[in-house]
Amino acid sequence: MFSKKTYETGMILSITGLYFFSFFQRVAVPGPIFNDIQSEFLISASGVTALSAIYLFVYASMQPFAGYLADRFGGIRVVLLSGVLLCLGSILFPLSGGVWGLYLSRALVGVGASTMYLCLVKETDHYFGGKNFAMIFGLLCLLGYAGGLAGTRPFRLLVENVGWRSSCMAVGVATCCVLLAAWALKCKVNRKDEIIKTNHIFNSMATVFKNRLNYPLLVTIPLCFSIYFSLQATIGQKFLEDFCGITAIESANYTFTMMLFTMSGMFLSGFISRMLGNKRKCFIIFNAVATMLSMLLLLCGIALKLPASFFFIPFILSASAAGCTPVNATFMKEINPPGNVAISIGIFNTVVYIMVAVISKLTGQVLDFFKGSAIITAKSTIYPSSAYMTLFGIMLAISVIALASSFYCRETNGNNICTII
Repeated sequence: MFSKKTYETGMILSITGLYFFSFFQRVAVPGPIFNDIQSEFLISASGVTALSAIYLFVYASMQPFAGYLADRFGGIRVVLLSGVLLCLGSILFPLSGGVWGLYLSRALVGVGASTMYLCLVKETDHYFGGKNFAMIFGLLCLLGYAGGLAGTRPFRLLVENVGWRSSCMAVGVATCCVLLAAWALKCKVNRKDEIIKTNHIFNSMATVFKNRLNYPLLVTIPLCFSIYFSLQATIGQKFLEDFCGITAIESANYTFTMMLFTMSGMFLSGFISRMLGNKRKCFIIFNAVATMLSMLLLLCGIALKLPASFFFIPFILSASAAGCTPVNATFMKEINPPGNVAISIGIFNTVVYIMVAVISKLTGQVLDFFKGSAIITAKSTIYPSSAYMTLFGIMLAISVIALASSFYCRETNGNNICTII
């Protein structure tokens, strides 16, 4: 009835749909439901942020293996199998009766989500590789990042109406539906060229680590993205509620706006890079500068006790920096051997999300350190401004290191400049 090309396009869109829900899980837990989880299970701030850290540690540790599997077997086959775990964890999370059930389900979600981005990279490269890769991949990332957008204000509105358990269950069921559609399309695509002979995984990893071109990028982007992620998914809304005294719905507007700017960057960065002659380095430097300015403004806002509306500025700056992600992935692709596309980006993602997990855990520990001066109510624990000054001060120092590293990146101009074969 439909052509093979139509089914292939549908297959890529279904992978993007699974990436949508994996990104939703990254943003929606614990951010918008931080207080709901803390009050129902009576756990500390670090206990709640551990939900994010567990997901991220599992996600990060799986990246090299996910990349290797995608390089060898193709993105379609790998994403369908990991999608089963994503669905299972998504369903079990709202059914959990205790903290350990929450942690286990988040680990399953982390394993399932770990392949989505890399498989999307692999399949996009398969169909749209070359100088247009950044633009096409940016468009697909835009769709995937919409899951993060849904995990902010829309998710919080749903939670306000039906509760966090029913809301998370609805998301789990929707994820299962997309996975079933992907399996149906796989039967129609029936691609024969999926299994590819590659080097042993450790040889492939060694090739990436021997490449000195990778190191400036492996310092700058993980540090910047971990700060962005902390604002977006872990502590941003909690900070606004505690310091500015606004409601959960109002604070969700900030992370909603953040995601809109990130998605806009996803859409535009690839096109702008193409217009600039496939320049990449300027985007890496911009990422670090915007992140540093964001932290400076947050500290100034707290010190001067500025109104809530002021904090849109640092939130938007951080989000704009994160919008360069398609260019970052393209850069990593261009400084590594062509046969190592997925595993090189997988190692890159490992470093990124280990750093994100460390910052997420650090966030909870900093807040717990100030628990003695916190105000405890029936619905939440309100931490003092000194806790957030300390936290954002640490993040400012991290962003300075990222900026210094960004200047050591080597420009590619859209060409593969790898010297390791």
